[in-house]
Amino acid sequence: MVLPDNFALEFTPYWTKNHGLSLDEYLYPKSGFDQFIRNSSISVASTQSFQLGDSSSSSAIGLGYRTAFYFGNKNDREKVFQYKKQLDAERLIMANIVSGGLSVILQGDSTNNQIFFNKMREVVVKTIYEYGNFGGIDEAEIFADKAFKAAESLPSIDTTESLTFLNAFANLVEKQLDGAQLFEEFKTYIRQRDGWTVDVAYASFLNFPSNNFNFSVLPKQSVWITPSYRFTGDRWGFLKLMGVLRFEFYNLDYYKKYFPDDLIYKTNIDFGAAVATEFKMFSLQVEAVGRSSHSELSAGVDENGNELYTKEKDFDFQYIGTFGCNLSDGIVISYSLGNRFDPIQEAQNTLVSLLSLNFGFGSPTKKDLDLAK
Repeated sequence: MVLPDNFALEFTPYWTKNHGLSLDEYLYPKSGFDQFIRNSSISVASTQSFQLGDSSSSSAIGLGYRTAFYFGNKNDREKVFQYKKQLDAERLIMANIVSGGLSVILQGDSTNNQIFFNKMREVVVKTIYEYGNFGGIDEAEIFADKAFKAAESLPSIDTTESLTFLNAFANLVEKQLDGAQLFEEFKTYIRQRDGWTVDVAYASFLNFPSNNFNFSVLPKQSVWITPSYRFTGDRWGFLKLMGVLRFEFYNLDYYKKYFPDDLIYKTNIDFGAAVATEFKMFSLQVEAVGRSSHSELSAGVDENGNELYTKEKDFDFQYIGTFGCNLSDGIVISYSLGNRFDPIQEAQNTLVSLLSLNFGFGSPTKKDLDLAK
């Protein structure tokens, strides 16, 4: 058996298929178990270059799991309602325009673009006035003027392929409505919803110190909880507060054997807080975390044969600032600077200075959510 070298993957099992959820079902699960399942993600990483204390390379597999629980509030409900109202209006507009366009085509006399446009104008103006977010008929007329001006770029209508022309015209009207932009804004809000969120995660790694897959050790395990709160309103809506409580457990027998020169504590407890600000293109986060380390070591036996132990303790502190720039919806470049914990294992320094580029994909689309429900 050979492990892939420097491989990493994270995926959410629930979203590997379309569940046909309505928007309300997606945003407001009926139970905590629904949130648990839908937000669960599993990560796997592998390497052939995990170095032991004697600098020899070994194979290792990293395993991780996380999920999140969201607790909404009144402000969140109101924002979601407004977004949904606008998306519903866009859906009704497009349905009426397509329906009206089919009626025009079935009349059979739309032999050129101008005839089609002349007959469609009343349909567009009436639909925009009734369902669009416009102040009056005059604004609906202005919208129609812009839409038909843009439609002049469409190729000549082909009476044998009139439905193709109608779809192109409908897509152009949808673009004028900024429907895609509205949905992207809604997606951005869903990622940054007001109120409380609690993330729960677990991570560990499996080491094969002799590169023999019949012998493996679990050197370390971590469990942590991260509550966060995003403020509401235009004044403080950009601000997010986070806390962290993390427990790390080390296999001392493993580290004594394979890292004899490193001082390893059996248990680390991390606790701290962070403040984050997020804008359209930029984000900034500052965190401060303390670490309390404990070990209980064997110190022999007493005269009655009872095993004796000594306790070792330590405390450490780290602070890190991270600046991020959103190059696009799925691409983020970030830079971190600060002072981190003294390394658990021997390293050259404890200064953080890291530039990273992250790619994301696979978020729900309009097709994944039934907005008509």
